[in-house]
Amino acid sequence: MSGRRSITRRLLLLATLLFGIRLEAQATMGESQIKAMFVYNFLKFVEWPADSSLAARDPFVVVIMGDGPTADATEHYLETRAIGDRPLSVRRIRWDQSLVGARAVFVVDLDGKKLRRVLDAAAAAHVLTIGEGDSFTTSGGVIGLLVEDRKLRFDVDTSAAEHAGLRVSSKILALSRNVRASMDRSGSQR
Repeated sequence: MSGRRSITRRLLLLATLLFGIRLEAQATMGESQIKAMFVYNFLKFVEWPADSSLAARDPFVVVIMGDGPTADATEHYLETRAIGDRPLSVRRIRWDQSLVGARAVFVVDLDGKKLRRVLDAAAAAHVLTIGEGDSFTTSGGVIGLLVEDRKLRFDVDTSAAEHAGLRVSSKILALSRNVRASMDRSGSQR
């Protein structure tokens, strides 16, 4: 019974974090900090393919690509967290650096050509991609954060997740603004 209560409490907390925070109502918490909290919660509700090269307590590596207040807040927030028994390890890299060893990448700001290269590399390496803006998921990213009506929302592209070998929890899908199955560059369904 306590397991069910714990799950219910987590879901309520997740729903509050994901939808209940009005940006202007949080004087002590900025938009960047709220985005960092979202990123952390996404990590807890995605399943990656089994990786026999990882030991049970190896760090869960999250890469941040880009600079600015959102990247800084996310790095600061994640560096003291864990996913299950795995401590989070946060690395900052440039768009042209390898994603080897990463489980997730938070893309703060990239132009179209660079973003395409990062998304292709992430999908091949089974890396969850999280980014900002309306166009992130339509460009092939898995989860895109955006501000709508002064609330932080997110979209999920299930085809991009499947292409990367990831499974996004139905709990996340139920809370998302839009769930879409993307089209690849040739215009056909992925």
